[in-house]
Amino acid sequence: LPRQLEPADITARLGSPWIPSRDVEYFAGEVLDATVDVEHLPQLGHWSARLRDGSRRSVALTSEWGTSRADAITLLDAALNQRLHTVTDATDDGRRVRNDAETLAARDKQEALTTRFSTWVWEDPTRAERLATTYNDLFSSTVLPHHDGSHLTLPGLAGSFSPRDHQRAAVARVLTDGRTLLAHAVGAGKTATMVMAAMELRRLGSASKPAVVVPNHMLEQFSREWLQIYPTARILVADRERLSKGRRKEFVARAATGDWDGIVFTQSGFARVPLGADLMREYLAGEIETARAALAGSRDGKGLSVKKLERRIAQMEENYKRLLAEHTKDDGVRFEETGIDFLFCDEAHAYKNRRVDSSIDGAANTGSQRAQDLDSKLWALRRAHGPRVAVFATATPVANSMAELWVMQTYLQPDQLEAVGLRPFDAWAATFGRTHTALELAPDGSSYRMQTRFARFQNVPELLTLYRQVADVRTLEDLDLPTPAIAGGQAETVVVDPSDNLVDYVLDLAARAERIRNRAVDPAEDNMLKVTGDGRRAALDL
Repeated sequence: LPRQLEPADITARLGSPWIPSRDVEYFAGEVLDATVDVEHLPQLGHWSARLRDGSRRSVALTSEWGTSRADAITLLDAALNQRLHTVTDATDDGRRVRNDAETLAARDKQEALTTRFSTWVWEDPTRAERLATTYNDLFSSTVLPHHDGSHLTLPGLAGSFSPRDHQRAAVARVLTDGRTLLAHAVGAGKTATMVMAAMELRRLGSASKPAVVVPNHMLEQFSREWLQIYPTARILVADRERLSKGRRKEFVARAATGDWDGIVFTQSGFARVPLGADLMREYLAGEIETARAALAGSRDGKGLSVKKLERRIAQMEENYKRLLAEHTKDDGVRFEETGIDFLFCDEAHAYKNRRVDSSIDGAANTGSQRAQDLDSKLWALRRAHGPRVAVFATATPVANSMAELWVMQTYLQPDQLEAVGLRPFDAWAATFGRTHTALELAPDGSSYRMQTRFARFQNVPELLTLYRQVADVRTLEDLDLPTPAIAGGQAETVVVDPSDNLVDYVLDLAARAERIRNRAVDPAEDNMLKVTGDGRRAALDL
């Protein structure tokens, strides 16, 4: 049965997609003593707040809940979009520099405003019941299944190979759910799991031509292990020679016409078989249509975001014209012509650098071409065969950024994110994340600074319920794999004292970083990337 949550169990934040804009307007009226228009664009996860024309500015806006440089409505708009407000001053040369004192005062008021909303939203019993019910329906109404693969016979499997229980369970999950993230610890045997799943999908008719994408250096090893596990398998290996410019058409023809149990690509080779120009055009146009739908919604509503969205659409159109111009000419070498209908991605963290559109400081990311190529091909596969088209495997689904969890979900379960209103990153972040301010070591290694990052999860049980609908998580403790004993019983930390020359060099790095921060040096001559690179090399070998 669904886990029923009480209002006190739910962290209600400004900007959450399950909080209607009218609630924020009521909050502004009751707490801020102001009449405010609030607009929410669910397609983009964007919010806008503006003091209604003709409304008076109360003392609460500039004193109790705001400052003279940042009134409460400005802070409310920033909080709705998970953005920390920054106060800047103009310089004589036309630049704007941050005013630390005013910024700190504004952010204190913004934090107080957010905290007040978190208590206000539950003060009215009718509102509290409505929001708790909505939240439960969206995030607490799913029971995760338990997969057991002990019944699988796995015809064709080599007699010398005996799969472990967690591998059988993972294969059963792939056969049942169709889309799975094999988040298994290193050494769990993800290669064998993917091979068995691919062979079973094909044997049962769930996929006619599965493909596996592996790191460049793993092509021969993966192909060899596939044949060791299934000696009679027929696989097509897309090596460098077969994907050379002169033989690419031949490879696509062999892939399309051959009766293959699987096709094995390297990551670079996979990118050499692009999506056709027509499909690529439709893929890019779909994202523009989302922004246009948001623009239409703003025009039909309160019109608070019209100008911003028009600029966004114009920028997207220019970027997509450039991408289409750079796209490989449609000369018959097209991914959709290969007949591939299911994709396995080994070491899937290599594709975590997907574009993230966000107003949160430090969360936005322009993305990589490799990640966009994968996303476009998954879009094409879902368009032709439905949502059950991909399996990812990695021991590190989240390594450096909280956004990586959202990226994995958008690859594997975009329809489920859409169903709960969390397809845009900012909507997902408003529900499951929050910013955190802490003291950090500066990049130059010689000083500390206060830094605010999007670096904490909230509503974790509901996030895990959504995530584990596709993620098969197995830690070392879960697997209990045999491992060699550590000499002495535990790891030993060996501290190496720096030499005097290294200490002097680090001080020089700090001086260089200070000049860069003060813009006293041309970025072409010296920049923070050079400073951190020199520091890393010096730490290895001065």
